[in-house]
Amino acid sequence: MEKVPDEKELMISIINGDRRSFDTLYSKEYKKVLFYSIQYLHDQALAEDIVQDSFIALWEKRKLLDKEFPIQPYLYSIVKNRCLNLLRKLANDKRIKNEMLQKEYRASIISLTDDSSDVVIKFQLEEYIKKAYKELPEKVSNTFIMNRMHGMTYQEIADSKGISIKVVEYHISQALKLFRIRLKDFID
Repeated sequence: MEKVPDEKELMISIINGDRRSFDTLYSKEYKKVLFYSIQYLHDQALAEDIVQDSFIALWEKRKLLDKEFPIQPYLYSIVKNRCLNLLRKLANDKRIKNEMLQKEYRASIISLTDDSSDVVIKFQLEEYIKKAYKELPEKVSNTFIMNRMHGMTYQEIADSKGISIKVVEYHISQALKLFRIRLKDFID
């Protein structure tokens, strides 16, 4: 029966490039680190990607690790930093998306007419549309924007997001349903 290395032996073996020791660490820590990542991201697929990338980064930087300290804090630190970086990027992307939508709506509304009463109505419509967009779940909103603003087909969206066409159809129908309800006063 093979002896299970203690933490320090495992650390030294990994630093020295022993793949089996790294595989042992991976098997031992994967689920815990994944759970930790999910606590930040609230998304299983994103968390899995972060954890995989973190293990790869740990392996690639193994020679820089200090043999006197346990390896788990290094791993958790990598995961935490990558989660926070991703959250910052997603928040920034969402902010940029909202700014673009606002500019596009204003430009389209202003270009339609110069009649002041129509402009007021169009600005009200713009506010209703913005509020409706905010009510949409992010996945539904992203799918709708990919289709309606970027001209992507359902198949292209499904392929890029790794989901089925039925899910894309569902997202689009949910968005349209909400817009019909929220914009009923503007629809003849």
